[in-house]
Amino acid sequence: MKRALFILILTTAVSGYAQTEVNAFFSGANEGVTYHLPDTKIEIILKATCIKKSPGEFSRYADRYLRVKDAIKEANSYWELTGAETATIGTPSPEKMFTVKLNGSNASNLTLDEQGIIAAINTSYPAAEENSSVATATQRHTDASHYMTEEMLQASSTAKLAELTAKEIYAIRESKLAITRGQSENMPKDGQAMQLMLDELDKQEMALTELFIGRTDTLTQEMRILIEPRENSDTTKAVLLRFSHKLGFVGKDNLAGEPVYYDFRDLKTVKRPTAEELKKRKPIKKEGICYTIPGKAEIEVYTHTRKLIKEEIPVAQLGTTEILSKSLFNKNNATKVVFDTATGGIISIEKR
Repeated sequence: MKRALFILILTTAVSGYAQTEVNAFFSGANEGVTYHLPDTKIEIILKATCIKKSPGEFSRYADRYLRVKDAIKEANSYWELTGAETATIGTPSPEKMFTVKLNGSNASNLTLDEQGIIAAINTSYPAAEENSSVATATQRHTDASHYMTEEMLQASSTAKLAELTAKEIYAIRESKLAITRGQSENMPKDGQAMQLMLDELDKQEMALTELFIGRTDTLTQEMRILIEPRENSDTTKAVLLRFSHKLGFVGKDNLAGEPVYYDFRDLKTVKRPTAEELKKRKPIKKEGICYTIPGKAEIEVYTHTRKLIKEEIPVAQLGTTEILSKSLFNKNNATKVVFDTATGGIISIEKR
C-alpha cells in the first residue's frame, strides 16, 4: 500500500532528436530538470479498538421481563489490539539526484511528485487514495426517552417503568410481525415504505431494549510508526511501542503496557557491488533515465503471544540504481514509463 502523493507535471515540447543526457547533480552546474530517486520508509500501522460497556437503567430486570441472562451489570472498558498493516513511503534520496537536459528529447516530458521524485515519463502518474493518519469510529445510540409513552413517563417507580417499557418492546415486536405478515391495519404502500417503517421500529426497539441489556460503544484507533531501513540494518525484537488493555497505545518506555516488537531482515534479493568492486569500476556516462531495482525485506510485527503481520516489502535502499537506455526516448520512440515513487522501481513501461 502506498501513501498518496500530489503530482506536479513538468512538460517540455518534443521537437527533433537529441540524446537523453543525465548527469549527477551539482548545485549551479547543471541545466535541465533535476529529479530524485527515492529512499523507502516503511510505515507500520497498528490498529486497536476500545470497547466500552455500560449497564442499562433496568439491568436487574432484564431476566424477569425479557429473559436476558447476560445483560451488562457493571460499567467496563478495555482495549484490544486488532491488527497491523504496512505502507511504503518515498522520500527524496540526497545521494540519488540527477538532471535531465531539456534538449528536445522525448524523455524531457517528465512527471515529478511534489518532493521532486521521478514519477513518470511521457504519461501521467495514477493518483492513489489518501489515508488518514488516525481513524476513529464510535457507535451512536438514540435516547430511549424519545420513545416513552405518557404512562411510562408518569410511572411511580423504577420497577413499574421497567414493566411498562418491557410491554412497549413487545408491542413494537408485534407491530413488526404484523407488517411482515401483511396483517397490519396501516400497511405501507410499497416495499420502500415498508422498509423505512421496519427500520424505525428496529430503532425504537433497540433504544428501549438497551435500558435492560446495556450498550456497547467502540472506538477504533490507528497508530502509525515510520521505519527508515538502511543497508545492514537488520533488526530483531526491536520495540515499536507498548500496548495496554486499560490505556491502549503507550510509549515504548511506559511499563504499563506490554511491548509490541518488530523484526526487519534484508532478503538480499538484489546483488549490490562491494566497496572494492565500486573502486575498480570505470565511470560510466549516464545517458538515459536512472531508476531503481528495489531489494526486498521481510518485516514481522508481533507481541509475546501473537503474530500481527509478516510481509515482504520492496525497499529502494536495498537495491541498485540502473539506467533506461537513451534509445527508448529518441525521435522514433516516446516510451511511456510509470515509476513507483516509494521504491523507485518501474510499475509499467510501454514502448511506442
